[in-house]
Amino acid sequence: MRNKISGGWVDVGVVMKHILLSAGILFFLGSSGCSPASEVSIAGSSYFPLRVGNFQIYQVTVDTILQKTCGTGGDHKQSFQLKTLVSDSASTAAGGYQYVINRFRRADSTQAWAPWDTWTARVSSNEVVVNQSNVVYLKFTLPLVNNAVWNSNTYNDLGLDYDTLRRVGQSYTLSSGKKFNQTITSQYNKISLVARDSRAEVYAATVGLIYQQSIQLSYFTDPSCFGLNEVKSGVAYSQSLLSYGHQ
Repeated sequence: MRNKISGGWVDVGVVMKHILLSAGILFFLGSSGCSPASEVSIAGSSYFPLRVGNFQIYQVTVDTILQKTCGTGGDHKQSFQLKTLVSDSASTAAGGYQYVINRFRRADSTQAWAPWDTWTARVSSNEVVVNQSNVVYLKFTLPLVNNAVWNSNTYNDLGLDYDTLRRVGQSYTLSSGKKFNQTITSQYNKISLVARDSRAEVYAATVGLIYQQSIQLSYFTDPSCFGLNEVKSGVAYSQSLLSYGHQ
C-alpha cells in the first residue's frame, strides 16, 4: 500500500526486513513550503473534535517481526478494524470536560464489534491530552505552530520523547483516495545503529485522527550483522481512517 503526500510517496505495506532496508517504510514528513512561524488559520481544537456520539472506523495492520538469527525470516501480519466512539463526558476541576472514548474491534466488516478498551481525552486552550489505557500522553500543543516541539510524555514517567508538529494546515490524501484539505502531523523519529523508533499521527480538521503509523525495531548487534539494519524484533503498526460520523 502506498500513500500519497503532496510531493512524495510513503510505503505502508507489509513490513519485513528487506522492505525496511530498500523501500523506506519510515513515515517521513518534510516541512518544505511551511514557514516555521506559521500558525494554522482554523481553531486547533478542531483537529481533535470531542462530542458525545462522534465515531471513527479505521483499518489497522500490525506486522510483528521476530528473527532468532541474523538473516532468517520471521514476521506475522495481523489486520483488523477499529472503531472509536466518544460515549460520555464529565466536567473537570479545572473547569473543562473530559471525554470517554470507547474502542471496539472486529476482524472485518462482516463481523460484529467487540469491546476492546477505554480511553479518555481532554482539550484545553493550550494542549490535547489523551489517557491511553492508563498511560497519559500529550498529543499536541496549542496554538498550532509549524515545527513546534513538546514532550509527549509530559504526564507520564516514560522519559523524554520530543514530538514535532509538521505540515500545519496542509492537505493529506489517504491511500483510499480520500483527501482532507486541512491537516496537521505529529512526528517522532529516533534512529540508531541498534534501534529505530518512528511515529507519526495525522489529524484532519473537524475529523480527528485520520492516519497513524508506528515503527519500533531493534537490530542485530553481533559482528556479522551490526550496522546492516537486520531486524531482530519489532512491530510496525498502521491505522487508516475508513469512515467517520455521529451516532
